[in-house]
Amino acid sequence: MPFANTLGLIALASLIPFIILYLRKPRPQDRIIPSLMFILQNKKTSKQSDFLRKFLTNLLFFIQLLALIGLSIAVAEPFIKVPYDVSLENTIVVLDVSASMQADERGTTRFEKAIREGKKALSGKNSIILAENIPLIVLEDEEEKTASGILDSLQPKATTTNLGDAMLLAKDILQDRPGRVVVISDFSNVDGPDLLAVKKAISSEELIVNFIDVSNNAENAGITDMDVRKHSIKIYVKNFNSIRKQISLKLIKDGGVIADSGDIEVLPNSIESFMFDDTPTGVSKIELNPKDDLDVDNVVYISAPLKKKVNVLLITNNEGTNLENALLASRDIALNVVNPPVLTLNTYGERIEPFEHDVIVIHNINNIGKRDGILPGTFQDLSNYVKNGGKLIITAQDDLNKFNKAGLDIVDLKNLVQDTKRVCVDVINEITKQFENDICFSTVSKYFNAAANKETNVIASIDEIPVLAIKEHFNGKIFYYGIIDEVSDFRTLPSYPIFWNLLINFIAETEDIRNFNTKTGKIFTINQQRVKTPSSSLTTSRVIFDEAGIYEFNDKKFAANLLDEKESDVVGGNVLKEESESIDVLKEHSTERNLSLSVLILLGVFLLMCFEVYYLKRRGDL
Repeated sequence: MPFANTLGLIALASLIPFIILYLRKPRPQDRIIPSLMFILQNKKTSKQSDFLRKFLTNLLFFIQLLALIGLSIAVAEPFIKVPYDVSLENTIVVLDVSASMQADERGTTRFEKAIREGKKALSGKNSIILAENIPLIVLEDEEEKTASGILDSLQPKATTTNLGDAMLLAKDILQDRPGRVVVISDFSNVDGPDLLAVKKAISSEELIVNFIDVSNNAENAGITDMDVRKHSIKIYVKNFNSIRKQISLKLIKDGGVIADSGDIEVLPNSIESFMFDDTPTGVSKIELNPKDDLDVDNVVYISAPLKKKVNVLLITNNEGTNLENALLASRDIALNVVNPPVLTLNTYGERIEPFEHDVIVIHNINNIGKRDGILPGTFQDLSNYVKNGGKLIITAQDDLNKFNKAGLDIVDLKNLVQDTKRVCVDVINEITKQFENDICFSTVSKYFNAAANKETNVIASIDEIPVLAIKEHFNGKIFYYGIIDEVSDFRTLPSYPIFWNLLINFIAETEDIRNFNTKTGKIFTINQQRVKTPSSSLTTSRVIFDEAGIYEFNDKKFAANLLDEKESDVVGGNVLKEESESIDVLKEHSTERNLSLSVLILLGVFLLMCFEVYYLKRRGDL
């Protein structure tokens, strides 16, 4: 018999003085006895009484002996191990709701099997944790009937799963209480901590963890990636099966097919891509056919804001410049070119409103007083344009420091320096992201010695001399382009037209279509408002993209899609079967609890002492 306090057995030493006390013979005493005591009964009766008296005297000894032994053993706290079902107190169901749980086999999905297993596991006080990419508690310490109703209302999501963190969250819910954690999953593409390591870390005598595998034999070919741009959509399809598969893609808008890929053959475990040349405005979708055992990656949704070209006015006295050609080459720009001093007629002789353009670019103009020079009030008009929210780009030219720019200077131009130098990026942003791997992107032989004014942000420089800079001016923006194209190699590089396209879109604050199309699993923080999700509508300040489809908030529409190659791989094996240490990890495990015997022993001692009192009273000693 095991003891919780083995030092308590020292109390058995109390038996030694007890036995010595009983063995000690009492010293004879002289007493006066009446003669009547010598009148005895017959010899047989005398012997019987003598035997009974000795037996009864020994009985008192044994009662007291047993009582002392019982008290001594009770101090040592003996116990025995008995089977114990901790789920009778607390059960936590960790339910995988990732996209792969939608995989179907013979009309039954993995998630439907998981719900049935979850209901079987309910017992005592129940909690439910949804194992998405971020674990989510949907129920805590409720009765079995309530938990069963919640399970019936759940649907699988279009995200990855993080079972490890969900298990740790279950441990936090239980704290020091006994309980059982039931993890129900297909154990496919599990993010987060290693499951076996977490299981070992949180398992104890009072907490057991059971894994239930609901995987099946599904087949799948799905859309695993998508590149949405303003004028094109590129789709990637992977065949996860061991045999080749023929698929087709259809671009659908308002219920009608507007583009079709035709038949595409995809080899086993291979990826094929297809490009749709035009991105329709508004909401559309691309469907993969034929259907298979996982529907969530057979459809992707696309949201494209209204395709609005940026209206740009180029004011210049030169014709056919590299800058003009770069702006004309952009599909995002609607360009008007005017030659000073007249700004209301473009080079095609069409009448325009110069200050209604989104962006105005000043490039190689003649100063006041020169032939075809600007009018005296031009820069003042430009200043008013910027104050009212306009966007202005001023490019460097040899005499730029001689212009009266009516407060539009964002850098203090000094002397013109003739020296060969490299222009290097100071800040990587939407304008300069193409130069991230080679930050010194241009060589110039002439540039202005300049200093940035207050609140001017320098983007690129030559030895700390600003070359590219931007500043917010009242309600508008001013950009300084300090590269003199005629003495620079930048105008001949492929990055030149890309730079100007990025710059125009950036300064005009056009919306990037990629911001309207995201992968599931992300969280956006917004001002509290009514948000429409693919399946419901709610008031919230946090949008969780855990479903594939269209979300509406901030008066805009956003598309969310799975686009996860690992999550679409429902054909591959689960992670537990790949672990050498997990041979029996899917077996049910039980636990045992220590049952203390001290109380029972003390109860027995108490009954013995009660009997001793009764015996002494019956014998006449009390």
